[in-house]
Amino acid sequence: MCLGNSQPSAPTVQYVGPSDADIRRNEQGLQNFQAQIQQQQQQAAAEMQRQIEDANERTAEIQSQFDQEVAAAKAAASEAADAAAAAAGASYTPVGAYGVTASETEAPTAQTTEPIKAKKKPKTTLKISPTATAQAGSGLNIGV
Repeated sequence: MCLGNSQPSAPTVQYVGPSDADIRRNEQGLQNFQAQIQQQQQQAAAEMQRQIEDANERTAEIQSQFDQEVAAAKAAASEAADAAAAAAGASYTPVGAYGVTASETEAPTAQTTEPIKAKKKPKTTLKISPTATAQAGSGLNIGV
């Protein structure tokens, strides 16, 4: 049932792909994408740098405020120490950061300890006869 004596022929291979215009359009799209990414990275870096600078400025403000508060506290402590020295009179001798006075007072709520008392131990009620243990088989069986 052959329909002729024709020999089979090899198929023809043709390349069917994107045209040159498609390739140029894709390359242009990639270049645009790269430009957008680079612009976004520059914007992000600039924003981070601005935030870092703002944080550094705020830190400097907080540090200067802290230094002022410490200086004010030291001045107040010095004034209080001078006032205490004036009130104490001659018995006040400053030693470093501490003040030593010649008079001592007992603490109003001093706690004292008492010696520990020995507990009274109750007498045992269990008595074992010494003669009962001498016999074989005798003894105390507890928990059997």
